[in-house]
Amino acid sequence: MKRENVGEDISTWSPEQLRLITKIAVLYHEEKLGQAEISKKLNLSQARVSRYLRQAEKEGIVRTTVVQPFGIYVGLEKALEEKFGLLEVVVVENIEGASLVASLGSAAATYLETTLLVNDHIGLSSWSTTLLSTVEAMRSRPRKVVNEVIQLIGGVGSPEAQIQASRLVSHLAELTSATPHYMAAPGIASSKEVKKAFLSDPAVSQTMKAWSRVTTLLVGIGAFPASPLLAASGNALEKSEEQQLAKEGAVGEICLRYFDKTGAVMSPSIEDRVISIDVKSMKRVPRRIAVAGGPKKLSAIRGAILGGWVNILITDSDTARQLLEPPRINRR
Repeated sequence: MKRENVGEDISTWSPEQLRLITKIAVLYHEEKLGQAEISKKLNLSQARVSRYLRQAEKEGIVRTTVVQPFGIYVGLEKALEEKFGLLEVVVVENIEGASLVASLGSAAATYLETTLLVNDHIGLSSWSTTLLSTVEAMRSRPRKVVNEVIQLIGGVGSPEAQIQASRLVSHLAELTSATPHYMAAPGIASSKEVKKAFLSDPAVSQTMKAWSRVTTLLVGIGAFPASPLLAASGNALEKSEEQQLAKEGAVGEICLRYFDKTGAVMSPSIEDRVISIDVKSMKRVPRRIAVAGGPKKLSAIRGAILGGWVNILITDSDTARQLLEPPRINRR
């Protein structure tokens, strides 16, 4: 049988050519024979077998289809990455009756376990129920995974809240065999003078110096007004301060640094009393991971993305879809 070269136009192929190229495709893709085996079986050169397989894909004789399992949102993730210029997005399924915090925490734990490097220095915002869930879902590693875990925000408040903050930093450091750095100061000092006194403490200043070494930021995104956990931490705003932020259009915060719906940095009066990593230092960190979801945080998440506060987002499917839609305009 004469075996002619396959032309570029499928309409010019003879029935023999079509049969041969289809047979090669079936042997390779369905019967799982290697190209060398097909070459021997059909008395063809391996180069021709390879060429015919490429042509079969090009002309649609062979089509590769990836069937995404339920709850996997690769397309949605890609759409968010492209729209907002994010490095990576992880979307988890909203399951009725299941805890959103637990779902986000589980996904974030898996993501961290597969992406953290031994020379990473993690900066951690400790006031987040989602991050608490993340760390609790992580598995202990037998070898050193991370260099340091550094607390980014003060939080001396109620004893219960302080225990949670310390546990979060210490537990993540323990799981990754990292050196922990704690922030033994309030997130919001009672006055400029009190803040100055805390900053002069050697333990506090040592942790603040460590902020410059952070290579991976792991933060929650706080909605405005503050969450109950933040209020319990002793970092609650006074009523007048909340009113000022509301009037100026605040939608959220990261490490007690507030922003509006466009992600623009706000400078409320409390800035003089805040003890946490500054915005400029946050944004210079190469990997800035936020774990957040739910309808109450939609505006805050959108603002954080638009303002470049984070470049890796782990969120839920409902929030992801809403982020792709134009923001709703509040009409008075």
